[in-house]
Amino acid sequence: MTEQRDGSKETGQPSPPGAFPHDFLTPWLLLILRNWSMHGYQLMQTMAVFGLAAADPATIYRTLRRLEKEGLINSDWEPGEAGPAKRVYSLTEEGEDFLKSWASALRQYQGILDRFFDLFAEAKQKPSGSEAEPVVE
Repeated sequence: MTEQRDGSKETGQPSPPGAFPHDFLTPWLLLILRNWSMHGYQLMQTMAVFGLAAADPATIYRTLRRLEKEGLINSDWEPGEAGPAKRVYSLTEEGEDFLKSWASALRQYQGILDRFFDLFAEAKQKPSGSEAEPVVE
């Protein structure tokens, strides 16, 4: 089985944007490439600035190859000023559309997480053993 863009196993159909994401590396790479064309090492440095330094370089390069194969990004070789040519990645129109679907799904997840933390904060304030009914809005 191959992996789909969201990291789930292939079922013949892409996962809908409302399905819970398994791969947050994909939208981050697409978002960065939406704003800047850059090579792999620059991508890793930029991700570190955004607090995503734990991503394994091999995983990043594997993901970049997959995204290019799927048509979400392009790459071109650019000669280096002092050194070998580097592969520079950029976002495609299809990648822009896919990124928009991720943004929509993440907005939904943000609402779910906000409700979770609201309930969590409420539960902390109630005395232990309280049998209050859950609030359904």
